Order: sequence, then structure tokens, then C-alpha cells
Amino acid sequence: MTMALLATFVGVNKHADPNISDLTGATKDAIALWALFSDSIPDITASRVVDEEATLTAIREALDETLGNASSDDTALFFFAGHGSPAHQLVPYDARYETLADTTIPMDELAERLSSSQARAVIVILDCCFSGGATTRVLQGVPTPRTSMTTITDLQGKGRVIIAASKDDEAAYELHGHGLLTQALLHTFKNNPNGVDIGAVMDEVTKWVRAEAQRFGWQQTPVVFNLVEGGLTFPPLTPGVCYAEAFPDTTNMNVGADIKNLTAFGLAPELLNAWADRFTRGLNDLQLKAVNEYRVLDERALLVVAPTSSGKTFIGEMAAAKAVTDGRKAVFLLPFKALTNEKYEDFNALYGDSINLRVIRCTGDYTDDTEDFVRGRYDIALLTYEMFLNLSLASPSLLNKIGLVVLDEAHFITDSQRGISVELLLTSLLAARERGIEPQIVALSAVIGHVNHFDEWLGCQTLFTCERPVPLIEGVLDRSGSFQYMGLDGEEHIEQFLPSHLIIKRKDKPSSQDIIVPLVEKLISEGEHVLIFRNQRGTAVGCSMYLGNALGLSSANNVLTRLPEHDLSGASNNLRQALKGGTAFHNSHLMREERLAVEQAFRDPEGNVRVLAATTTVAAGINTPASTVIIVETFFYGEERRDFTVAQYKNMAGRAGRLGLSKQGTSILLADNAPQRQNLFRNYVKGKPEAIRSSFKSTEIETWILRLLAQINQVPRKEVVRLLASTYSGYLESRKNPDWHEQTVTYLKELLERMESLGLVEEMEGQLSLTLLGKECGKSNFSFKSAMELVTLLKQVSGSLTAEKLMAYLQAIPEVGGYTSIFKKGKKESAWQREVKSHYGSEVTSRLQHGAKDIFKYYARCKRAAILKTWINGEPIEAIEQRFSVTRYAGSVGAGDVRGYADRTRLHLQAAFNIADIILLGEGPDETAIDTLLQQLETGLPVGALKLLTLPVSLPRGEYLALFNAGYTTAEAVLSVEKDELCKYIGYQRVEEILAQLELPN
Repeated sequence: MTMALLATFVGVNKHADPNISDLTGATKDAIALWALFSDSIPDITASRVVDEEATLTAIREALDETLGNASSDDTALFFFAGHGSPAHQLVPYDARYETLADTTIPMDELAERLSSSQARAVIVILDCCFSGGATTRVLQGVPTPRTSMTTITDLQGKGRVIIAASKDDEAAYELHGHGLLTQALLHTFKNNPNGVDIGAVMDEVTKWVRAEAQRFGWQQTPVVFNLVEGGLTFPPLTPGVCYAEAFPDTTNMNVGADIKNLTAFGLAPELLNAWADRFTRGLNDLQLKAVNEYRVLDERALLVVAPTSSGKTFIGEMAAAKAVTDGRKAVFLLPFKALTNEKYEDFNALYGDSINLRVIRCTGDYTDDTEDFVRGRYDIALLTYEMFLNLSLASPSLLNKIGLVVLDEAHFITDSQRGISVELLLTSLLAARERGIEPQIVALSAVIGHVNHFDEWLGCQTLFTCERPVPLIEGVLDRSGSFQYMGLDGEEHIEQFLPSHLIIKRKDKPSSQDIIVPLVEKLISEGEHVLIFRNQRGTAVGCSMYLGNALGLSSANNVLTRLPEHDLSGASNNLRQALKGGTAFHNSHLMREERLAVEQAFRDPEGNVRVLAATTTVAAGINTPASTVIIVETFFYGEERRDFTVAQYKNMAGRAGRLGLSKQGTSILLADNAPQRQNLFRNYVKGKPEAIRSSFKSTEIETWILRLLAQINQVPRKEVVRLLASTYSGYLESRKNPDWHEQTVTYLKELLERMESLGLVEEMEGQLSLTLLGKECGKSNFSFKSAMELVTLLKQVSGSLTAEKLMAYLQAIPEVGGYTSIFKKGKKESAWQREVKSHYGSEVTSRLQHGAKDIFKYYARCKRAAILKTWINGEPIEAIEQRFSVTRYAGSVGAGDVRGYADRTRLHLQAAFNIADIILLGEGPDETAIDTLLQQLETGLPVGALKLLTLPVSLPRGEYLALFNAGYTTAEAVLSVEKDELCKYIGYQRVEEILAQLELPN
């Protein structure tokens, strides 16, 4: 029959109150049903109210227009997708968590509106729920009223069809971008070409929802009340113009190089304009292939393997923009905190400030947006590998909200230390598919020799290229000035690059300085920007200093004025000296503000810092391209010498070539003589990067099993091997060795028995699971061995365990300790025992001997524990350096070492506390004290200065300490000070930022 239909479709994913979590499918639900009905029913008056539009007032006005304005000849339809509450309320965009009763729509209000409506028939569809867990459409943490209340059941009545997503005591789930109920309605409506009899199809909808929910271990049964005499039938519901505009089919859509062509994929014009301004050359071949051939904007998973500066990161950004456009959330995972912070600043400026996307980051700092990430209150999130893995283990439901994961620097899966985190987080994402969670994965990798089935394991295609937008000349230069290189023609060449008479001995012995000085002089005279890689922090500093003296460049005064003035380290003073000579260095001894100033100055084509000496961390994605790269050494120092892999060398060499500024890049590796030159040329320049591989070692299987068990609730004992088989390493081993499964089962039997004896696992009713202790060990970043060492230490604690004592105990754990320079002649380093005894007591000092391989390892533990005490007490960094450095070389301590000890301790302190809480039965440190210590370790501030962290602008440590030492201990006290007074303690630029923040409207 022909009918006049008045309809309102409400969908609320986002909320103004930060305490209310985002949903991912509610807005899409409302838009889809609005479009389907608008396309199919000629005589319809339909309104669509979503997200920010869906305020309490707007929804009530929409109800007035739908239920209130309907005549006795009309049919009215009200659809709501979003959060419900345990009190049976519908939650609008502007609901307040603390005052839900006054800011939501209760069922009794809806019941009254239904009773007073004149409509011939009314349909109410509520795709929300009123109970359930963190993955469902119900507000969490809200108490259920004990008094009687109006529920869905009370909405039924003559002439009404009431459809609810689930029973009162069941959850309503989201899956693949829609609520399960809406997904079933769309599926059923579109597959009934002869028209839709609401009563008849709801049986089918109910069965579909119930079956789909059970497929993932859920319980969800829609509730339907149909009291419309003679039934209610709609004409065929067929997608048309509105549906196509809302959900364009881009399956076969191809675009050209013009970035604005991407409007075909529904991307916002303001975003495309911003991209077009930034990437004036448009999309390159790699990016066009990703879009047109590999369909990365159609949610296809993709592994992109390409050289540095090839534009692969922008492929991830395009995928993220498409995800957000589609209502999905995008997550970028990166290896380093510095790189994450750099990307955050860049993304926030482009996507946050320009087009109002919510960009957040989580790196383990006190400024993290962790709550927003867990609640899904973001559009784009940037996290370090470890933070994502830790948060996803602590709050597994957060995976339900993610639509895209961009894994940057994916080749880190091969790293001996970080690889396990990358592999486990990917394993977790793949395992989540069994729960209906299937985010698109886009993995970005520097050039590798072979993908080694990595793409097959991920279930994605591979876009592989060795081509660069800026061609690269790679070669080796020896002390005679001969340069052996691979030309742009692909042929091997050799030429006299430097006159041999310019390469002279500049010290008592021949050194790399003899070549570097004339080489850089030549390059600078030709207008080059030169990046010099050194394998030690000290040699990077020295290189910039002697080049500053030799080159005669003008002083970089504009950079000098931007540097912090308080709490300067030895490296800070060296940087100032180098900048006066027009050069700079970049290493971990510099504070963050100094590194940022150096990076920005070197990136500036018109800047006067044209020579930068850096340690190899710059090669890991930090944006410092050069026209020429010089690589001085081909090995790393540390506990033992490690040669560069070909892939590491290629990544450094790939920094050469400034897109849009130079026609080609040049990489120059240094050699002492002709035989070494030929050897380096053969091994590195002509060498093929290593195949990607797993970092798994059979000697570390205990760690992997413990970490894998932490990702699940329980598993049959015989299925534990399947957990290992689900990893990349297990996948490779299964392919290579047909007997791997049986061999591993035998070993796992013994391992699991040992883990049971250690109190880490337990078996109940045939299901194996981690004990509370096992779960805390498995969720940590400790190896199995380290976790057991910590457990042993904690079980021996006899007195009270404070937060600071736990910090000291952690120095006995390898992951926390790292490399510490110790002077091994005589007993000078033994003095730190006395300091530890003074700070932490005899028991801690004695326990730090546990498991030490030799006396110097023990001294190193004591040295770190003593340094950390001075750091959190707010001692000046230069004073710490001088006090704890035995000589300039062996036994030296720099600012980067101090921050490194603090950061590694901070990374593991929370896990150690959780383990201690289980072992000591709650008699360990106070949780508040742990939180305070975490802030102190991060900032290097005493307890009394921590309130200054609430200032609206983040300051360097030295400026916080300057304020604190001047008697300003709270943000309120600082903000009441006159500008001239503030400038005594805070840099002028940051004072201006603070004042600007104070002028912003609330």
C-alpha cells in the first residue's frame, strides 16, 4: 500500500563528554537506513541526525517532527543507534556522564510520545543495549537502578512495531562497521525484492543476528513486538542515489596523479587541498599503484616495501584518511618515541588544526592520551609498538574500535630486541579475526632482500619497489681519494673524487678526520647539505666540532636563540660551540628541544646548518634528508661489536636526496685503502638486503609462550602449540620443517610442567590458563628469565618495599640495565655501593649482587640506582654527569645515559609493581607512590615540582627546575607572574605560548 512515512534516523558515535566512549558503527547505521528508505519510498519525509547534530534538544525536536506531527494516515519511524544506559536511557551527543538522568532520553519519555502520537502505525528501532561489556553499545560504569523503570517492553502497544537489538540482559554488538541488528536489517531489506513485510522479515532478522553473534561466541537476540493489525509492508527497499552518495562503490575506481582526483573516494576537499599544497608534484608511481592496483583505499591489506623518501608513508596517510571518512579509526604504530612525537606534531598540524580530526598519541609519557585511546575517542592515534601491545593486552576491547593499523618501519620485526613486540602485536591482530575484528593492515618497510612469506602470514599483497623519486649514487671513498661507485646508469665506476694531497694526517695517527674534512669542504663548496653518520655519540660530537673549526661557516645564530637556557649538559655546551661554527650534531645526549631545533634547522633549505653529524638513530625515520650522506663506520659498539647489516646500511644511504631540492643523492662510505674499498663496495653497495625474518630464537621459547598465553583467557593444553604456530616464526617453521609441530609439542610438555611448578600456569577442567602471577609476567616486556629473576628478588624482600626501592631492584634486570660504561681499572666504581646503601638500605645493596656475572656488572647496577636517585631529586644534569663520570671515556656518563636509565626503568616499573603486588599480597609499594615516581623518572623533577606539569605548555626540565628553585611550585603561582618575571625562568617563545593559551576561550 502507498503510505506517507515520517522518519527520523539518529546515529551517535561521538560524545562531548570525555568519559563516554566512542562507538564505530552507529552513525553509519543511521546514514545507511536513511539512504535506503529515502531512495525507496517516494512519499517520505526523512531526517538524519548524527554525531554533533544529535544533541538532546535536536533528538527531541526530531521526535516532535516524526511522532508528534504524524496524522492518522501516516506511518512514523524512529531509529536510534548509539549508547544505551543500564537505566534504559538513550544517550545523545551532549549527554553528561555525571548527570545522565537530566541529559538523556528515558524510555518513559519515549513511551509517552508513542501514546500521544496520532500516527496510524509507528516503528521504533533501537540498535543499542542496556547491559553488556566494554565492546557493546552500553555505557560502562553506570550503576543499574534498583527501583522499577520503564523498559523496552513498556513501549509495546496497538499499532506499534518495537524492535530492540537485544534482550534487556544481553549486549548489542558492533561488527564490520555496523551494529549487528542494523547489519541484519540492511541485509534482509535489500534481499526482499517483492517488498518488506516487517512482521514476516523480523523472524529472519532475529535468526541472522543470533547466528552471527554465536559465530564469535556472543549472545545477542533481538526483541520484537508487533501489534499492527493487518501487518505493515514497505515497498522494495533498493539502494539508489542517496545510498550511492553515502557509500560510493569505488571498487574499479582509478585516479591520476592529481591529488584532487581522490575526491572520487569521498575524501574531504579541504584535506585534498592541504595535501595538494604539501605535495605539489601530486601522487607518484608508487602511490598510484597502491591506490589503483592494490586498492589500499578499498580496505585491502598491503605490505609496502620501498626505499627511504619513496613516499610510502603517504600511502598510510591516504588509507587513514579513507578510514576516517568511512567512520573507522586509524592507528599508526612506530618504533621510537621521538619518531612518534615528530609524526604527532606533523599530523596534528595537518589533520588536527586544519580539518578538525582528533589526533592523539601514546608513548608512555605523562602527557599521553591513554584514556582517549582506550575509549576510542580519536580519529588518528600514534603509538609506539610497546605501548600498543601493552594497552591492547590490558584492554582487549579497544581492538574492536580500530579500522586501520599502519605499521611503520615493519622491518623492525627482525630486530633482536624490538622484534618480539612487533610480532606479538601482529599475531594479536591476526588472532582477533576469530572474534570478528578485522582491521585493515598496511605495513610499511624499508627495502629488504625478500619478504620471506611475511605477506602470506599477514594475508596481504606486497607492493615492492627499489625505485626512488630522487636517484641515488652509492659508493666507497678511500684515503687516496678514489671513489668507487654505482652510477645512475647501473654501471660500476671509479674516479678521483678528492685530490690525494688534500688527505693529510691531522692527528698523531691516521683517522677518518683526514678524509672527512676535505670531503665536506668540497661538498659544501658545491652547495650540498651533508649528513655524516657516526657509530658513537662522542665521535658524532667530535666530528661536528672539528668541522665547525675547519669549514669557516657562518654561525647559526637563529638556532642558538631557540635553545633552552637552563639545565644544560656537556652536550648542550658542545652543541652551542658547533653551531657557532655552522655545524651541528644529533644524538641522545641532547635534550628533546635541542634535537628538534637541530632537525628543523637542517631541514630548512635556506638554513645555515648544512652539516649534521649524527648517530644512526636518525636513519630510523626522523625527517633529516640530505643531498649527500657520509657513512664513516660499518659497525656498532656496545657490549660487543656488531657489523651493520646491508639493510641498515641501505637505510642510512637512503637518507641522501632531498625531494624537490636535489636532482640526485649521493652516499659515500669511507675506507682506509683500496682492498677495503673494494670489499665494502662488494658487501654493502652491491650487497642485497637481508630477507625479512622473525626475531624468534629457540632459546627464548619460554618468553614467547608466556607472552602468547597472556593474549588469551584459556586454551586446552594440546592447543598451546597452535599459539606458537600462529606467530610469524611458527608459520615459517611449519613451512620449513614438516616435523616441527610434533617436535614442539614434546618440548612444550616439559615447558608447561615447569611453568606450573613456578606458579605461572594452572589447569582447570582441561583448560590451561595463566595464574595471576603468570598474567602479570606475560603482560610485561620482561623475558621469561628476567621475570623469574625479578620474582626471586621480590620473594626475598624482608622489610617494606617502597617505590624507590623497587626502582633500585629493577637495575638487576637486563632489560632495564642496558649498557653502562664502567671504568675497570681499580675500584673507583665501587663507591656507588655506599651511595646505594645510603639511599636504599643494606638489603637492596646486597640484593643487587644477585645474578651479577662479575663485580663490574654489580657496580653498574649500583651506579644506575644512585644516578636515578639524583635524577628524581632534581639535581642539574651537568652535575650528575660530572659526579658519575670516572674518566672522559671509560666510565663516563652523559645526559643521554641518565635519561636512558630513567626511561628504561619507567618502561618496566608499572609491570614490576603489578608483579610485586601479587607476590607481596598487597604489602608492596603504594600505587600512588608508583604513579608519582613514574612522573619523576620521566621528567627528572622532585615531588614538590610535579604540580608545575599542569602548566598549559610543556617545558624543558631546566625551566621547571628554575621555577621550582625560585619558589614557584604550582601552575597557579606561575600564571600569576608578570611576563618579564616569567622570562627569567622560561624561554621567551614558551612564555608567549603560555600567554596565548590563557587567552583562548574555554
